[in-house]
Amino acid sequence: MNVLFFIGNGFDLNLGMKTSYPDFYKYYQKIGSQSSSINKLKKDISKNLKNWSDLELALGEYMENIKSAQEFDEVFEDIGDKLSEYLQQEENNFDFSKIDKKKLFDYLSFPDNSLLRADSNKLISFKKTWRNSPWNVRIITFNYTRSIEKLIGEKQSNLQIGSHGHYSITLQGIEHIHGYANDRMVMGVNDVSQIKNTAFHKNQDVIEALVKNNCNQVHRHTIDEWCKKQVSLANLICIFGSSIGDTDIMWWDLIGKQLKRDCLLIIFDRCEDIPPRIAYKKARVERRIRESFLRKTKMNEEEKKIITNKIYVGLNTNIFKLMK
Repeated sequence: MNVLFFIGNGFDLNLGMKTSYPDFYKYYQKIGSQSSSINKLKKDISKNLKNWSDLELALGEYMENIKSAQEFDEVFEDIGDKLSEYLQQEENNFDFSKIDKKKLFDYLSFPDNSLLRADSNKLISFKKTWRNSPWNVRIITFNYTRSIEKLIGEKQSNLQIGSHGHYSITLQGIEHIHGYANDRMVMGVNDVSQIKNTAFHKNQDVIEALVKNNCNQVHRHTIDEWCKKQVSLANLICIFGSSIGDTDIMWWDLIGKQLKRDCLLIIFDRCEDIPPRIAYKKARVERRIRESFLRKTKMNEEEKKIITNKIYVGLNTNIFKLMK
């Protein structure tokens, strides 16, 4: 069985790292600049913090204020450089020794244990197809930090992290689809439709920097192709710590296509606490999460009706709470 994790910034936040965009903006605003274009950007962030809750989507919208490719380079590189510096500082200052690595391995091996009992039982039944073979786990992270690598240690591939019966559960590898804070950092939108300035829709210089898929292709590292292949091989896909945002629609669509095959999806999400007396309201939240995910695929309505039963939602679970 092939298990694939998509990890977002919620993983680092769950550890206690201050890697949210609002935390970064506080840092960014304190850095002085002589550039009128950069100061204009910072003013827009301060006035519209809600809109900037998703930096990448907001950058695409802010493009309507950019007048030239040269101005784009100046603004885009400045905020990217400062985000890189901030995240590296956060990572370097974090004490990873207080994290329980065994818990991490357990969650990676048995993510279904974090679901409600009925859902967990269904996943256990599904996994019986592969009860007489080894299981492989792979991680695709959207994060620029190396927090997962620092938790796991030097060996990050072909590493046994658990077992089921007489068979091993092996971590086969980790890939950063958007690069690292200091290397091939990809920051931007899903496609040109999210660039709110049609003057740039055919500007190759801007597209190769701001449209994620194009940026990865320019790097020519083939990691994006590896990640696509892992989706096509997965039997169980887990999404954790991601808002499942519009700037990564290509990945949600790929996952949707894989669900047509012998594959299930678990979306781990957080919501406001629902009192136990009215726990039935969790079903409403779960339904909205499924519907939101499916809207970001290219499936027709009939396909969505079939696929929705293959999507499980874990709300406010303890998965990846890793403090010792």
